[in-house]
Amino acid sequence: MGEAIFRFLFKYPPVAYARGHLAFSSGLPGWLLPLLIIVIVAVIGRYLWRRHASLPVKIRALVWGLQAGVLAILLLLLWRPSLIVATQTPQQNVVAILADDSSSMAMADDGSRRIDQVHKTFDDSGPLLGQLREKFQIRLYRVSREAAKIRSVAELTAAGPSSHLQQSLADVYGELRHLPLAGVVIASDGAENGTPDSDGSKSMLDDLKARRIPVYTLGTGSEEFDRDVQIDDVSIPRAALPGSVVPATVTIRQHGYIGQSARLEIRDGKDVLKSREIQFGPSPLQTVPLNFVPKAKGLREYTVSISQMPAEVVRDNNTQSRLVEVQDRTARILYIEGEPRWEYKFIRRALDDDRSIHVVSLLKSSESKFYRQGIETPQELGETLPERKQLFHYDGLIIGSVTSSFFSPQQQEDIYNFVNRRGGGVLFLGGRYSLGDGGYQSSSLADLIPVHLGKPGGSSLRRIPAKFELTPRGFEDLQLSENETANREGWAKLPLLGNYQVTGDPKPGALVLAEAVAPDKKRFPVLTSQRFGRGRALLFATDGSWRWRMQLESANRSPETFWRQILHALVNEAPHQVSVTAEKPLYLDEQHVRFQAQVYDENYQPVNGAAVVATLHAPDGSSQSIPMDLSVELDGVFRGAYDAVSPGVYRLEVTARLGDKEIGKGGSYFQRADGGLEAFSAEQNKPFLTRLAEQTGGKYYPISRADLLPEQLTYSPAGISAPEIRDLWDMPVWLLALLILKGTEWALRKKWHTV
Repeated sequence: MGEAIFRFLFKYPPVAYARGHLAFSSGLPGWLLPLLIIVIVAVIGRYLWRRHASLPVKIRALVWGLQAGVLAILLLLLWRPSLIVATQTPQQNVVAILADDSSSMAMADDGSRRIDQVHKTFDDSGPLLGQLREKFQIRLYRVSREAAKIRSVAELTAAGPSSHLQQSLADVYGELRHLPLAGVVIASDGAENGTPDSDGSKSMLDDLKARRIPVYTLGTGSEEFDRDVQIDDVSIPRAALPGSVVPATVTIRQHGYIGQSARLEIRDGKDVLKSREIQFGPSPLQTVPLNFVPKAKGLREYTVSISQMPAEVVRDNNTQSRLVEVQDRTARILYIEGEPRWEYKFIRRALDDDRSIHVVSLLKSSESKFYRQGIETPQELGETLPERKQLFHYDGLIIGSVTSSFFSPQQQEDIYNFVNRRGGGVLFLGGRYSLGDGGYQSSSLADLIPVHLGKPGGSSLRRIPAKFELTPRGFEDLQLSENETANREGWAKLPLLGNYQVTGDPKPGALVLAEAVAPDKKRFPVLTSQRFGRGRALLFATDGSWRWRMQLESANRSPETFWRQILHALVNEAPHQVSVTAEKPLYLDEQHVRFQAQVYDENYQPVNGAAVVATLHAPDGSSQSIPMDLSVELDGVFRGAYDAVSPGVYRLEVTARLGDKEIGKGGSYFQRADGGLEAFSAEQNKPFLTRLAEQTGGKYYPISRADLLPEQLTYSPAGISAPEIRDLWDMPVWLLALLILKGTEWALRKKWHTV
């Protein structure tokens, strides 16, 4: 509508003025025009001020301005204003039309499929293609994962597995760049699921802009669905120990279901591992924790799904899958205990049947006697904390009721680096020689403890029974059952703790998982966790959980489950000396895989001089060795890349050597799949289409306004063109301006009775 009015008033479309420039074609000198306008304005002013001196100044000034404007316009028209603009030479230039043929184009919006709108717009017998062919040589392409020439849009089937629009544009431009290319037209819903920010795409767009070749985008499809639910992302660790609570975070996007509920679940095959009812809030995006406990070892594919909602536009975006390697390995934990007590006994007993955790303990049984358990050789453990190299062989460390002075300054530094640099986990237990009562607030270990400790003086251990209550985050991280209701009921049945330790507030970034509720209803953090450097630190501020086992029936295994999950969380993320991961766990409709290895020595210092080789095992059984290059930004980090052509599960293994010595090995998995992205974020991506057009000097239009293309392309600054001089003296806007000026003067004169 706006462009139509502009063309009526100014005779030519806005693009003609944007691409051309104004000039005078009368042959008269240009400097003379402003001089004459100034003279005429002065003469009119002198006349009005002398002949109508009795009129008020306001009236004379308005009449002066209106009359001067009329005479200035008439004088301007004598100079014959013109527009000099270059237009495309007929049949000398090429226009490329790229039609999106991916499966998202088969979706129906307002009763019409997107691909049908493309068929109708660019039909061979339609007016648009006819107008374009009168002026240009037309090249038609279908684009999906790659671009391919077609003779007619009738060949489009909307069956392509993915939309790589920018890569397809780069391929077409590479084919036509040596021809006089007037412009490119892309008809698409904008569901780009390739790699739009790749170096090749940026180079192509810069080249198009430099050569002033415009890209016009035609958008099809709804910009926002009225009713739809989609799982945007699933964040989950790539490896876990059996029996661990695996933290899974699900991001859900919804439109049209505010206040309604849906069932979210995670499955291993047909087995439901965790489910929960969620209610949609006012925000379109919602992040939901869905932590679960694996039931089987090995490489598992877990499927997260949300129940179908009434009248959903897209039903194929309610499910996503992720691979997790439930590792068949044994993590090692060192437990230092300063006195015999029930807590020590029941912690060890809880792990009797857990083959994924091995606890080596050093118990100070009397002033000069120590009791060692779980050692594999007599030399493994002495009567104090082992040296740094031996300490770093463990994945986790438990510090019981033992004063900070038990550890020398060097040993305290080693514990600090065990968490911060090695990435191990440390668990501080409550007790009469623990925390503030053990002098930890004045030690170098104070930073590791996830709560602030009080000042020395008096015992912080309250030998008063207290209720153990999980926080909302605690209910996610600790699970007695996959059923949410049964999980809460199980925790509520636990007997009272025998005591609790009073501490300060949690530190910034620390998570309180459980609180001790005293008889006076005061609450104290009893189970707290925080990330620290590459590792994790936990605090269990009581030594009275042994009462759970003593007072519950033997068939109730809640205490054992609690300790197993706590200790699994302690060591689950502890890194190895050599590790490797792909950039993504799942590559949907994407073949280029980047991966990264981290290499550390026995003291977990980064090793830059290592020779690192990755071996990639493809789904068909073939393998390929890929040397990895040291990162220039990060120490101990090596990078590699691989094109995974075939869909399936890939095993990535890496070996690091320093000279003739092998530092270590690492491994992980990633998955390649095709055709999965088209159902996700399937709304028209207008911002992407607009940005793509504007980066090259083109413009975005809805496909219903495709009739504007012939005019836009006629004035393209690219290709072969010829300049034209077009008169502007006969534009309707001049007549309209004269009528407005003289009509206003007449109306004012009549009002002031000066006619």
